[in-house]
Amino acid sequence: MGQIRKVGDLYYIEFNARGLTYSQVAGSTPEEAQRMLDQVESTIAQGESLTVAREIELKDFIGRFHAYAAQRFSSKSLKRLMLAWDDWMIFLARNYSSIQRLSQITPSVLESYKANLITQAKPKTVNLTILLLREIFEYGIRIGFINDNPSLHLSLMPVTAAKIKESSRTTLAKDLLGRHVSLEKICSILKLSDIAQIIYWSNFIPLKREDVYN
Repeated sequence: MGQIRKVGDLYYIEFNARGLTYSQVAGSTPEEAQRMLDQVESTIAQGESLTVAREIELKDFIGRFHAYAAQRFSSKSLKRLMLAWDDWMIFLARNYSSIQRLSQITPSVLESYKANLITQAKPKTVNLTILLLREIFEYGIRIGFINDNPSLHLSLMPVTAAKIKESSRTTLAKDLLGRHVSLEKICSILKLSDIAQIIYWSNFIPLKREDVYN
């Protein structure tokens, strides 16, 4: 028998098929979710084919991910990824000990983990943990062990941008930029440390996604 769960503003259906647990967005109302769940269960009862990913134990999956990530990420990033996974596994062991396979992880389980993180960490740390897990689960999709990244259904927490004390040089640079003075001339009055602060903390030179990829 499947279940209906609400995560944020959306309803999800969770159901078992061929020994695997699936989670799927079903709409914004419980009625839509119930209709979809009825259709899915009817399909399963008739023995029709469903999309099934290959199965893998969590311990085997993270071992494969570690070998992959070690070739792609810096040692510092790899350490962060593995620390996030270790904390996630501690949460599962305490609260969802029956979850042993990658396919069993659903958005509602991750939502519970997020709620637990919020009680222990700052919003920036919560968001970073979610994004790190998102990268790990994305690997699971790429190699065919899951059909959906459950962490994509979690919203990130709002974070207030940190404020820094501007130097007189950066204040002048912003004023000149507003007057359409060329960037070459503006950069000539800045120190490298000014430029680093501007890039890291400020939307000094606003860019759109298409500016980066086009």
